[in-house]
Amino acid sequence: MFGSEHAPQHPLFFILALISVVLTIGYFWGNRLNKKLFLAVHDELIGVIKPEDQEYGAIGGTGEYYSNFTPPKESPVARVDAKFSFLPRHLWPYLPIAMLIEKYDTLLIALQFKEKPRLEGHLIETGYAKSRKAKIPFEDQLNEVKVTWGKHNYYIYSKSKKMHARFKELIHNISEPAVIRHIAFIPGQKKCFIFLVIKKGQVGKEVELIYQRILSLLSGAGKMEIPPDVPEDDETSPE
Repeated sequence: MFGSEHAPQHPLFFILALISVVLTIGYFWGNRLNKKLFLAVHDELIGVIKPEDQEYGAIGGTGEYYSNFTPPKESPVARVDAKFSFLPRHLWPYLPIAMLIEKYDTLLIALQFKEKPRLEGHLIETGYAKSRKAKIPFEDQLNEVKVTWGKHNYYIYSKSKKMHARFKELIHNISEPAVIRHIAFIPGQKKCFIFLVIKKGQVGKEVELIYQRILSLLSGAGKMEIPPDVPEDDETSPE
């Protein structure tokens, strides 16, 4: 019969159809989850910055999002830009590979200052410092000092004792860095960059502590000395 001749059973066809359905469901599920995480952390940043204006959106369907904030007029920060990079939860076949390579959802925050900061320096987690993504411009011109911050090891890169003291004070006032991987002051760009791992519920807390310290230092209200009760665990001292 015509039907039996032209409609044979093809198990491979059904397998491919099932895979297609699963991948489609995974695509929409992953995008929805990443967007939900983004909006949650975006709201956390709003609570920290308290912007007068904001805009946000997705970056080309790649699992990346952005948020741009305009802080209050009295703030020494003119603009705050945030770029969110999420694991490709919408691409299930690639997700296990991405989890091995990238490991985490990440957030890069750029604070654009109204005035050029006088000092340059980096505070970077030692493990992240070894990664291909870590960049320390003119590293060979900076003093490198290894310090302990909470349960983790970090490097302080600086040209002056004052910048070193500022980072040591930040470490003293924030007992555990949790999600922070790199803080960089770049005078030439009039910016400070904060790179961190995204963990819902922790980002706002950590960023607020660092953001407020940066504001106080820019306004001149912050201390300039290493607190006396901070142990000098460095092997060398910045010149």
